[in-house]
Amino acid sequence: MAINKGKHIIRNFLFPDTEPEWNTAMDWQSMRNISNVGLAACIFETLTILVFMTVEGWKFEGASLRSFYSVGFCALFSLIVFLLSKRMMKNQELSHRYSLIFKITFFVIFSIWAIQVDMRHYAAGDQMFTFYTVQLLVACFIMFEPWISIILVSAAYVGLYAAAYRIQRAEGIDIFNFALFAILTALCMCIQYHTQLYLIRKEERLNLASHRDALTGLRNRLALEEDAQKLFGKPLMLYMIDIDYFKELNDHFGHVLGDEILKETGLTLQKLYPGAMWYRYGGDEFLVLSTGDGSRNYTGQEYKFEKQSQGRTFAISLSIGSTQGEPQAYDELFVLISKADAALYEAKARTHSPEYGGHERRRRR
Repeated sequence: MAINKGKHIIRNFLFPDTEPEWNTAMDWQSMRNISNVGLAACIFETLTILVFMTVEGWKFEGASLRSFYSVGFCALFSLIVFLLSKRMMKNQELSHRYSLIFKITFFVIFSIWAIQVDMRHYAAGDQMFTFYTVQLLVACFIMFEPWISIILVSAAYVGLYAAAYRIQRAEGIDIFNFALFAILTALCMCIQYHTQLYLIRKEERLNLASHRDALTGLRNRLALEEDAQKLFGKPLMLYMIDIDYFKELNDHFGHVLGDEILKETGLTLQKLYPGAMWYRYGGDEFLVLSTGDGSRNYTGQEYKFEKQSQGRTFAISLSIGSTQGEPQAYDELFVLISKADAALYEAKARTHSPEYGGHERRRRR
């Protein structure tokens, strides 16, 4: 049991379950960070070149020339990274695959450059810090799935050690400390990923709660305002529904029954209008927007169902008003909602009239 639990924990840590939109959110964050890092590195390396050229008197040879080329490459590469990341962020639907390829390419090229720089320092007996700086930047600002992070970091550290071993058999490098730095770097990248994933999940839950009616589970007015732009230019059927004599039910039998009826109404509307968008518009009023095949939608002006509660059966009826149109903007959509609302009150005036038995139904409650 403990072994299986341990395997499950390790699997979730290395291969966490994610949704496409979560990956997209992390890709956007990584792209913004890469863009900022690229711009900062380009500015820093350009200033370094200017200072370097001033000190050297604009004359380069030997080690100075190699340093000039190295710094210049970093500045140019950082500029390209900045421009490409900005271009990719202009695409509203950022591809996770292309984003992953871009991030891996950035990591690999930047790491190879850092290894090349540090090998010149290592050969000269100086301290190596460029590679560790690059790894720190990546760990802080770029998010990979944990298993990818471990592979990339392992390959980068192995590459650095292999290069050092080729030059001086890795003399002066403490293998224990070196391995410890590699493990810490990979661990930091994994923790960064899981932290960001937690924040995205938390934000999604808060966003979902703010866009849902807590009682019925249907979407609310705030969600309607955000959904509206998705409906522009589409043929639309609108249904405005309310519960007949709902206030009397609340007054006579209490709010517990009222809440149960509201919940049941929400479920009923999802059955009557499959594939539509359902909203609790306010109080006992509901709005349904249908953009698909309307042939399965209920088209009557009244619908009845029974609700079992408090040891008795309640006959519940809904009044329904409908209209249709093809809104192009918010104002046009809300004009259609007003028309559906007017049709609702026409339906209520008819179904509640004495000729239709409205008063008799009222007394039967």
